[in-house]
Amino acid sequence: MLKDTPCSMKVFDVLRQMNAVRQIEAADLMIGQHNFTLMFARAIRAATPHSQLVAAKKMTGAAASTPPGQQIARMERELAALQTQVKSVEETYGIDNLHLTVARGYVAKLLANTRITRWPSYHRQEYLGEFQKIAEIEAIGPQPEAPEA
Repeated sequence: MLKDTPCSMKVFDVLRQMNAVRQIEAADLMIGQHNFTLMFARAIRAATPHSQLVAAKKMTGAAASTPPGQQIARMERELAALQTQVKSVEETYGIDNLHLTVARGYVAKLLANTRITRWPSYHRQEYLGEFQKIAEIEAIGPQPEAPEA
């Protein structure tokens, strides 16, 4: 799942410390968050229940230090809450995008009427400028970043 991502080999070392099912869950989470860092992989490992960890051989160095049980439980709760928030945003993204597209079209249609445009131009010039910016938006959603020169 992670073969075409910018993961370092150390991330795979951390993933190998989990059983196969948890590895798939972790890879799915990393892809969903677009976060392939070693620190994120370690956080996932720390939030992984002991029953989903591979019986490790003697670990040394930074891999040997694990947080106390209370910290792990807190991280598990925070990770579950974050996953719930991400799923909620994913579920409403399409509907929100549709609503914004319809609203942009409505504002553009209103601004095409000179009688309607005249009133804010005399009374609320700052609103008219913002409405014009909204009407000029080409696409709603994440825009691809321009390459740096």
